[in-house]
Amino acid sequence: MTRKLFWEDPYLSRIETTITSIDGNRVTVDRTILYPFSGGQERDHGTIGNRKVTDVLHQGKELVYILENTAGLRVGDILPMQMDWERRYALMRMHFAAELVLEVTCRSCPDIHKIGAHISPEKARIDFLWKESLNARLPGIQMEVNRLIEEDHTILSEFSDVEN
Repeated sequence: MTRKLFWEDPYLSRIETTITSIDGNRVTVDRTILYPFSGGQERDHGTIGNRKVTDVLHQGKELVYILENTAGLRVGDILPMQMDWERRYALMRMHFAAELVLEVTCRSCPDIHKIGAHISPEKARIDFLWKESLNARLPGIQMEVNRLIEEDHTILSEFSDVEN
């Protein structure tokens, strides 16, 4: 199974990785820094051996990378894996902003339910199910989120899907 280094150090942007299987344009590697689409957050963009990763698939707990071209690659090849750092950093910022909005919204509306989300580098969206419109509460939610940001708390990371 691929060692998911993005759980250990989300700031890694380049590593060496070993090809563990090849099936057409699908490859698996022994370790990765490229986060797949998960929980509504878009995947990282990057390359393996200077070949563009066009998609990432989950096969059980394994990640399968779809490359634009696998010509000349062999199992056992040690190749550079490079991540688009600017995209990752934008995703990290949007994800954390969405988490703040989610936390503040759930505190102010105890019976609300999160039913979906989408996080891209440009914007984030959280879908809620609630008995009424949130419009009247948005100014207060925004004020509380801004207060938390201004307090500059230490951020502690925990991941809910490390085993996947």
